[in-house]
Amino acid sequence: MRREVTIVRWLGAASLVWAVVSVVLPNSTSAQSSPVRGLYNWIHSTGDAERSFAFYHELFGVELSRSPFAGVAPANAPPERIRPAAEAGSDPLVWDLTNTHGSRFRTVFMRAPNTPFGLELSEFFDVPRGERLPNPWDPGAATLVFTVRDLDALVSKLKARGAPVVTLGGGALDSPGGRAIVVRDPDGGLVEVRQGTPAAVSAAKTPGDVVETSIGISVARLPRAIEFYRGLLGLSIGTTRTAAASELRLHGLAAGRLTQAVVSIPGPAAATVVLSEFSLPAGSTHVATPFAWRLQDVGSPQFQLQVAGLDALMARTTEAGYRFLSVEGKPIQRPFGRFVFAIDPDGVLVEFVEPAIRTPTR
Repeated sequence: MRREVTIVRWLGAASLVWAVVSVVLPNSTSAQSSPVRGLYNWIHSTGDAERSFAFYHELFGVELSRSPFAGVAPANAPPERIRPAAEAGSDPLVWDLTNTHGSRFRTVFMRAPNTPFGLELSEFFDVPRGERLPNPWDPGAATLVFTVRDLDALVSKLKARGAPVVTLGGGALDSPGGRAIVVRDPDGGLVEVRQGTPAAVSAAKTPGDVVETSIGISVARLPRAIEFYRGLLGLSIGTTRTAAASELRLHGLAAGRLTQAVVSIPGPAAATVVLSEFSLPAGSTHVATPFAWRLQDVGSPQFQLQVAGLDALMARTTEAGYRFLSVEGKPIQRPFGRFVFAIDPDGVLVEFVEPAIRTPTR
């Protein structure tokens, strides 16, 4: 089978009754030989960096951080500030990487408590950008999932702030994975907030309301998505499961079918990604509309993966029929590494980053 991938990106910048499904993947890469070494950042593009950061900071304790490519910071070095919109940068290399010729852009690097990978906001100016709100069942929609110490306290804060609620009934509900609610951030992006188990709360190594962070991606067809993430990238994927009716309600549906599989990104900055395929019932008034994300679109979801053997990975990506978003499908070169963007089968942008080899100083 062939799959599409598009490359773009800039530097600036679970839950339980499992049913096993076998998927035959041609030319697959085994998890043992995966080129993926970790997740630098989970990124989404925003329409207002200050507004978005304030939401995540005030509600979830997310703090400003530094670029993973900025080098070792001096002791007690401050985080990178949010550049004012008037100071948004412009760089031809970034234009090629992100396919946003003529744009200005800025990036906000962030850290959530007890989360090994970084979070990042990107905002583009002077280029057309889409602002369509994602529904959980739209292929290519992404959900940032925070597991927290005290769900009731977070729900009270969300409601006081007027965050739109996606979950049917307007409040948290019980599901096989625990009590949870899905809301929208200021850009309309999907955020799931879930009550942590006693074990998860006690295992949290640092203070803060958030004890775990994971990522959800909605897909049109699970086998096709698995072909990309396991067959091409060699990531480990668990057995598939059919979700309970309560999990449909959590995501705003009164009926239908939800099938999921869990992807594990390895490394010190490990991450859990849940792939979700929604099937809407006959006669539903809802429509599943796939995304064709551009990096500058508000809400555009992006993985920033550390990889080894970029040239070989790009060759396999092309051979498998995926597209690159980056101009001419070529990586850009920075002193700290090479970068290129691909698009997964559901329009999610996947950045491959091969860090530069550091030569020890004598």
